Amino acid sequence: MNRTGKCPKCRGVNVAGPHRVHGGDGAYVKIDLPGFSTATLESFTCADCGYTELYSDPGGIRNIRSSGRFRTQTTQHERSKCPICGTKLHPGSNRCPECGYNMN
Repeated sequence: MNRTGKCPKCRGVNVAGPHRVHGGDGAYVKIDLPGFSTATLESFTCADCGYTELYSDPGGIRNIRSSGRFRTQTTQHERSKCPICGTKLHPGSNRCPECGYNMN
């Protein structure tokens, strides 16, 4: 819905959003990322059928690309480099000696 402006369920074009998603305490709902970066959730809702999708805000997408955990398979060569700064890692190391990124 975010990109097409159409509801994937009913194909309606009466899509509202983006709207920030609030938690029970009134604060925006955020995705926790390693370190300090976060992504705030935004929603788009079809006004015809009520179907709702959640997306990360643009700043959050940048944070996810740089600090997110990905479920893709990595090669041994890729595991030997820090995913943040590219520094070569010592075998079995869980922390980057250059930027301090924690792989766990």
